[in-house]
Amino acid sequence: MPTLTIRILGGGERVPFLLDDSGIPMFYPTLFATVRLRNAGAAVNTIRNKLADILVLLLWEAHSQRDLIAEFTQSRFLSLPDILSLRDFMKRDIRDLRPAKPRNGSASVHAFIEAHVGQSGTQASVCASHHFNRMTTVAEYLEFLATVLTQHKHSARDTDAIQQMAKSIRKHRPRGLIGYADGDPHEKSPPSDLIERFIAVSAIDHPHNPFRDSGVRLRNAILFGLLRYTGMRRGELLSLRIDHLELGNEPLVWLRRNQDDVLDSRPYQGVPKTKERALPIPRALADQIQDYILNVRASIPQARRHPYLIVSHQKGPGYGKPLSAAALGTQIMRKMRRVDPDFVAIHPHAFRHHFNYELSLRIDDHNKKARSGAAKYVNLEPISEARELDIRAALNGHRSRESGAAYNQRHIRETADRAIRELQTGLNTMDLSRSKHEE
Repeated sequence: MPTLTIRILGGGERVPFLLDDSGIPMFYPTLFATVRLRNAGAAVNTIRNKLADILVLLLWEAHSQRDLIAEFTQSRFLSLPDILSLRDFMKRDIRDLRPAKPRNGSASVHAFIEAHVGQSGTQASVCASHHFNRMTTVAEYLEFLATVLTQHKHSARDTDAIQQMAKSIRKHRPRGLIGYADGDPHEKSPPSDLIERFIAVSAIDHPHNPFRDSGVRLRNAILFGLLRYTGMRRGELLSLRIDHLELGNEPLVWLRRNQDDVLDSRPYQGVPKTKERALPIPRALADQIQDYILNVRASIPQARRHPYLIVSHQKGPGYGKPLSAAALGTQIMRKMRRVDPDFVAIHPHAFRHHFNYELSLRIDDHNKKARSGAAKYVNLEPISEARELDIRAALNGHRSRESGAAYNQRHIRETADRAIRELQTGLNTMDLSRSKHEE
């Protein structure tokens, strides 16, 4: 069964590969990833996701006992039944997939008195958007593969058949997908009191803090504080270097792009995915960071070999190395969620949504004061909608205003609910007054 891995080259570049059973990179997936993705400047995560989709295609090929390379070489391309079978298979969760058992070629007939219809277990499936992306990758890869295998023939008929196959695969992608902003905004931005409870438990001196070591408690308080007060992404948090910090009178952190850093030992390197920017942080958080650097991190010899701020305190091969995304999720977040069942709604990206929600509340409060006419607010100018979008884009690192729309859905929903309730209250009052007048 093929495996997906990431190798770090000599210059620090992360390169995803699909390996065969012998641990050798598979030729055509590697060729596709190099020619179509890496040479086009695709991000490492994009290449990895594409290869993960191709891995599912290879599982379908093994499950169906097919050899697409041999078939395409003979100009035999996927038929409509093949595409339908592929479509259904690509919807399945890869964790639920197992290599097909070889057929033994023998059959036997058993006599029985009575029989019962057995229930087949339901198969885990991926969401529609994931299914859509898989089918898109499969269409792109199979078109590439078939073209490479038949290009020496210079056949216009093959070219048309390949294009038609790819078109048919894309045609069978799921339709009517729900947009990102159409889901429940509260699922992305947990209630404010829940966030505050979580932050309180993560405090160094909280009695319910699930971590015993004081150094680990300080590190966790810092990483949750950075997520809480800046709205940075998980990758941006894990990519913070000591030389990206300014802890003086007006402390701030710089989010810089440092892809392919030779000093970063993590195969899955956390990096900012948008614009570089500087974000202010509270004085208390800056003091915690300085304490961690000087008194905790400095006492770990392995941590002095690299500049990354957040390190692993888990004894073992990774001790003192930059904290991985997996460790953040499986070790830190999982342990925090055990403290309170409600904490299951908390994940690193939820802090980003909550940060933007609170930003909306602060802007509303500012505008309310500016328009109140009170003497002490006479110098305040209301923040226009366009200016709010610019502020949100600057803080989130977005290049366009539209990118921040997804992070404002909870506030929009609450504002709309409040408006319609005020409208309903007003209409109800009018109806009661009219009824009394008629009586």
